[in-house]
Amino acid sequence: MFDRFLISKKLLGKFKLQQKNPLAVSCKKITETPRAYSTAQIKSAIENILFVDIEENILPEIAIQSIEYLLRDLFIQMHQTGLYNRQFKLWKSLANIIEISVFKLQKGLFKKGELNGYVIDFFIDPKFPCISAIIDENKTTDEFKVYLDKVILGSNLNRLKGIFYFLNCMPDEHFISKLKFSTNSLDPISKYESVLLQTNDVRLNVISYHKDNEKYVFKHIYPELRLFKNEESMKL
Repeated sequence: MFDRFLISKKLLGKFKLQQKNPLAVSCKKITETPRAYSTAQIKSAIENILFVDIEENILPEIAIQSIEYLLRDLFIQMHQTGLYNRQFKLWKSLANIIEISVFKLQKGLFKKGELNGYVIDFFIDPKFPCISAIIDENKTTDEFKVYLDKVILGSNLNRLKGIFYFLNCMPDEHFISKLKFSTNSLDPISKYESVLLQTNDVRLNVISYHKDNEKYVFKHIYPELRLFKNEESMKL
């Protein structure tokens, strides 16, 4: 019960984001009128993202690839599926990130031991993260609530727009049922908004991952997404 209070974050590194070509279309610009841009234009915008001085940090590859997945792959997936309509503040925050910090989770009061997890904080305002990602390297979902509560309790919930939780396994139906209960998914509309009931406006998205050779493969598993063929059907 008190485990979450013994967990702390050890900074591994931080870096900034810029545009390779400041005159090109940016993700920030796309969020102003999402329906006006094609998939090709959005792909061009996400390729325009530049990580500044990331090579100066010694960061785990899973953290780097998870960041790239959120800022590039998931950003466009949320547009293609229409999820951005129900999680617009979170989607817009992804497009406006200027700085990222990566932490290793550790546990202990005086003698700290490393845990199988990382927290990545995304900033628009340098003082408070607007998005947090949790990378759980355990092969089970046993630490899900502990890690999640740690991030929630340590965040400014007036600034935090969403949490992305990366699971190193494919969860069973019992776990998915608990996710549905914690985000009021019985409502046909709010299930896509996926707001954690213990917060006012923090969205939860769960992603599974596994390693295939040297590359990590990610799959957005909650809330469940479907890919539609036309713009009208994208209105979740």
